Amino acid sequence: MAYSDDLDDIDEFENEDEEESIDLKSYGAKLLLGLVLFVVCILIVVVVTKWDKLSPEGIEETVRFAGMAKEDFSQDISGTAILEKNMINTDGGIVYISDTSIVKLNYNGEQIFSSQHSYTNPYIKGSAGYSIAYSVGAGSFKIFGINGEIYSGVQGKTITDCDITSNGMYCILSDKTGYLSALYVYDKDNNFVYSYSFNAFYAMSVSLNEEGTMAAVGGVNAIDGRMVSKVYLIDFTKEDAVYTFDYTDQIIYEVDFIEKDRFAVVTDKMVSVADCSNGREHPYLYGSKVLTAYTISYGNAIVLSLADFDDGRECSVVTINTAGNEVGVFSTGLKIFSLACRKDKIAVLSGDKLYLYNYYGDCFNSWQIGSDAKSALLPQEKTAYILGVSEIRKHILDS
Repeated sequence: MAYSDDLDDIDEFENEDEEESIDLKSYGAKLLLGLVLFVVCILIVVVVTKWDKLSPEGIEETVRFAGMAKEDFSQDISGTAILEKNMINTDGGIVYISDTSIVKLNYNGEQIFSSQHSYTNPYIKGSAGYSIAYSVGAGSFKIFGINGEIYSGVQGKTITDCDITSNGMYCILSDKTGYLSALYVYDKDNNFVYSYSFNAFYAMSVSLNEEGTMAAVGGVNAIDGRMVSKVYLIDFTKEDAVYTFDYTDQIIYEVDFIEKDRFAVVTDKMVSVADCSNGREHPYLYGSKVLTAYTISYGNAIVLSLADFDDGRECSVVTINTAGNEVGVFSTGLKIFSLACRKDKIAVLSGDKLYLYNYYGDCFNSWQIGSDAKSALLPQEKTAYILGVSEIRKHILDS
């Protein structure tokens, strides 16, 4: 019957269609399996060759420097002058303050923000997410977040130093009627938290611990014709200082927390690491050598450059860990004027060259960086940022 023949044709067509569908599904499954195997192979290669980048530290490094170009660059500074310590590393880039501007560049040299100022003696300090700019000898200061200015204020008439933590807590050393100087502490919303007054010393250097609960303050005065420096460890829950440390015939250059419960004191004659829990110090004396440069790497080490001669020649490099113990010392024969440190790598500036060492004096390589180099940052082991007279330069430190 014709009708029956038509049904047979339809069945045959449906069977052919079903077979074709099965073939397509099989092909799709094979394609998907191939893609999965390809991805797995790629992951295996990554794990084998780049395992260090999959560690928590490596992942942080990868995220932090995502998009960083491999090529070197140079970027003109905004302004006509910038001091050596006025270029710092913060989240997502480099922040500097010149005689006219506060500027943040990302790691490719592109400007993230720029703010004008009228400070006579500008300085800047920072943490992971915040930075504070201020004018030494005046009362003005500005606070910046990742993307720009978030607050501008005045504290007294003569600021000598400031600091700010990654949670936005900040402090200011300034004047106070009836006292030689005072410490003022504020939270990230600019609410007053604490103050401490100094009646015997001029407070010159301050550092907050990472939690924003304590401050180490270095002060100086002349007593009986002698230079006397003093450091106060101040807990914001207590009225009096927890510990004080005296340094006779010494000038304090800087106090800086190196761990949450330890801080470093750098003077013209020694560096000391103090333990906040018991007040014990671990000093390292320079002896007859002259300090030409130093850097403090939080959670890592203090690196010193000590010269055999007053003019800075024949420098040795000393590395001190966060407990205050010497972990490495080596001679360079160089006249060193700037240091930077990351993990176990030390960047040394001498003349127009940058050298990369480890703690034990192994030199990996050296690079020409320009005769105008003033200081360096080492935000990544193989990436250096050089502050010149009129520009900031990025150098990839290929071995």
